[in-house]
Amino acid sequence: MNRRWLVTDMYSRARTTVNRFIADENGAFVIEFGIAFPILLLLSFGLLEFSLVVFDYQRAAEATRRGIRTTILSYTIPNTATLLDGSVIRCSMSGGIVSCTGGSPSEFAADQFNILLAEMQQIYPTLTEENVIVTYEGTNVGAADEAGGILPLVTIELLGVRHDMIVTPIVGITHIDFPPFTTTVLGPGNAVNVAPPAKSGKTK
Repeated sequence: MNRRWLVTDMYSRARTTVNRFIADENGAFVIEFGIAFPILLLLSFGLLEFSLVVFDYQRAAEATRRGIRTTILSYTIPNTATLLDGSVIRCSMSGGIVSCTGGSPSEFAADQFNILLAEMQQIYPTLTEENVIVTYEGTNVGAADEAGGILPLVTIELLGVRHDMIVTPIVGITHIDFPPFTTTVLGPGNAVNVAPPAKSGKTK
């Protein structure tokens, strides 16, 4: 009888101790915070990273639009005197030298390309000359024997642009390569192969 009572008493005390331990919430917040905080921190940095990616994407797109506006309002980069309907002249610059396929660069091509690049870098400062390609395509608008010649379709391509990641390198993702950005408009036919006006030596 005493032995049965002893076993029952030990069981009752053990059960009471377990129930108290389960009901005791002291320190539970610290444990929960320790589990949740790294997750919240990762989500916050992930949201920041995503915002920076979108920001750089929009900057690249806007730089392309800035570039096309600058190009059609400036003097042509290639020699477009022989530009015919359907012909394409594609120009790029490397090492400060402009090269064109389907045609030849104009004598002031490097200066005009540098002006174009400087305008685009105001939007996206890390762009380089290797990222930009300018294409002139002949259309059926205008005529070769008319003043201004054939009006070209002018295209600015932005290639090889990427966003360097801040957070995700810890999981092996160091950067995101953006797709090519392209903007095309119908360019003017005037000022074709006309050198930019000489700068006056007079100062105001």
